[in-house]
Amino acid sequence: MFRPYLDYTVVADDNILRIRDNFDAQALLKTNKRFDISQSFVGGVIFEKEISRQHLSANVNFGKTIFDRFTEMNNTSRDLRGNWNWFVGNNFSGNLGASNVKALAPFLFTPGVKNLRTEQTEYFNAAWRFHPSWRLRGDYTHYDLNSDSTLDRLRFLNRTENRFEVGLDYIAPNNSSIGIQFGTIRGDFPELFLAPDGTFTDNGFDQNEIKGKIKWIITGKSQLQFLGGWVERKNVSFSARDFSGFNGRVVYNWQPTGKIGLTLNGWRETSARQNLTASFSLNTGISVVPTWDLTEKIRIEGDFSYLTRKFDRFSVLTDGFTIGRNNTIRTISTKLIYTPYQSIQISLLAYHNSLDTSRSGFSANGANINLRYIFGNP
Repeated sequence: MFRPYLDYTVVADDNILRIRDNFDAQALLKTNKRFDISQSFVGGVIFEKEISRQHLSANVNFGKTIFDRFTEMNNTSRDLRGNWNWFVGNNFSGNLGASNVKALAPFLFTPGVKNLRTEQTEYFNAAWRFHPSWRLRGDYTHYDLNSDSTLDRLRFLNRTENRFEVGLDYIAPNNSSIGIQFGTIRGDFPELFLAPDGTFTDNGFDQNEIKGKIKWIITGKSQLQFLGGWVERKNVSFSARDFSGFNGRVVYNWQPTGKIGLTLNGWRETSARQNLTASFSLNTGISVVPTWDLTEKIRIEGDFSYLTRKFDRFSVLTDGFTIGRNNTIRTISTKLIYTPYQSIQISLLAYHNSLDTSRSGFSANGANINLRYIFGNP
């Protein structure tokens, strides 16, 4: 299958750059108005090919985003992805792939800052079903992040990660499974960070994990997934940033009827904010995602999430960004998807996003309209 497509999105937002309530918008933006409309144009190609049992797939697209008022945020983007889902015999399978994504970083923790970042990922994973009830699996991922080099104060965010993971699963006759996995991550930052006291520091880190993994098919209409365990992270500089403790995530999917679905998520995890810095937070949150297929052509999706991000003892330095130590993020959105034909999809999204923090937060309301046209027959 080789199918080109076009994608057009219009976004209207009353605080599109996520400017904080206590910021001097006039000094920062040369205007007190925070409302803006952006338009995004994307063109791409979907490719899929099966050769015997091997499955090749790719998705390549390039885009342009234009802001009506804040024209300095205009940017071009790309998203290049390819994957080989391979099989050897009846017991060996896995994936080999890569991606290269260039996009504007979210404004959540960098309000009003244009940061075009490029994320490059290569990965290989394999699974060996050496027994009908047992599976051994391994995964390697190499990840590179590079921020826009024209902003010297963001170059220290550039980093490389090498991630290794190995796991063993027991698989029940109904395809439920329970297992254990071990993982390690090595993070390297080529640019040293200039601390407020004038010294340079290395933001590199090592992280080791041991987690349990459960997939429980409760009934034909409900499923529970859990991944959690002990995580230990040690940093090259600043031992106060070190962390050891429980991380976990649980996902419950329920499909009571053929038209109604519900997904519940709960998590307690440590991660870098926006996946772009050495300082990291302890994140605790829940989300509720209901879906309703009104007809064969009309679908409604909701997203209600509540998240706390605490930098209490994980951020000796704020990495050049003014952030609060305790952050509460709320998101409410409703999406209507209309598919009049197999090749055309129209969606309308309305949302509210807010941040409350020990320093200053923001509130934003917006909506977007998206039109996608895929050429050719599925």
